Amino acid sequence: MLPFLYTEQIKIFEVIFLNLSEPNNSILQSVQRGLQILKLFSATNPVWGITDIATTLKLSKSTVSRITSDLVEEGYLEKTHNKYRLGFSLLTLSGVITSHLEIHKESSDTLKSLVHKLGETAHIAILEDLEITYLHKIECQNPVRLFTNIGKKNPPTCTGSGKILLAYQPETALQELIDRGLPLMGPKSITDPQKLIMELQNVRKNGYSICIDEMQEGIISIGAAIRDYTNEVVAAVSIVGPKQRGIGKDASPYITEVIKAAEEISEKLGYIKALDQKRLGNLR
Repeated sequence: MLPFLYTEQIKIFEVIFLNLSEPNNSILQSVQRGLQILKLFSATNPVWGITDIATTLKLSKSTVSRITSDLVEEGYLEKTHNKYRLGFSLLTLSGVITSHLEIHKESSDTLKSLVHKLGETAHIAILEDLEITYLHKIECQNPVRLFTNIGKKNPPTCTGSGKILLAYQPETALQELIDRGLPLMGPKSITDPQKLIMELQNVRKNGYSICIDEMQEGIISIGAAIRDYTNEVVAAVSIVGPKQRGIGKDASPYITEVIKAAEEISEKLGYIKALDQKRLGNLR
């Protein structure tokens, strides 16, 4: 069963890892070989031995033995009677990747619609290790626009998506972020911890975030939270554009559309707003 679950995930891990380092880096080479070994396992060939792996991949037995030992230690392979099969550590990674893929899939049409309505670039982002990572992007067609890449990381305190995601983090996470230091990215970046805490309180109260000149001078971003079927905030949708256009003259319609987009994506992920409002009512 495991090979069926993990074939696509292993391909995704390969794409991610291959972009981490320079091609000649020895660490990257070990990662590549580890992924090559994992890709050998399938429904028809679920069990492999050192000799078979070495012969198939044209590697030395010592190299295969070292890499498989590491994979066993981390739980990505299981060893029984000198044979190997996929381990359950892949299940954890599989769940994370599958969740991100679902967000990417369910947000695509909404992002396209948002860009069409507002004429600005739209993003889907998540919070990983207290940094913003972009999962999805639809660019606008305006000649003046901010370029970002999928997989790029940014400080969360300077972006619309970052602030909305931080607003739902526990105090311990915020304190860790503050302890790391609040970066000055743009002329209006928030670098004072107390100001950041007050800002996040307002963001959570309002249901959206807005950054002006915080990541880069002349740039505005607006973000809203995406929830899943458990009511957890799992991602954020945002738009970004220069102040010289409509977004800088009257942000109200942009805020409205971003919130609508977040609600639409949330519903596609199974979030039911009425049940959430009922739950909040019971807590009061």
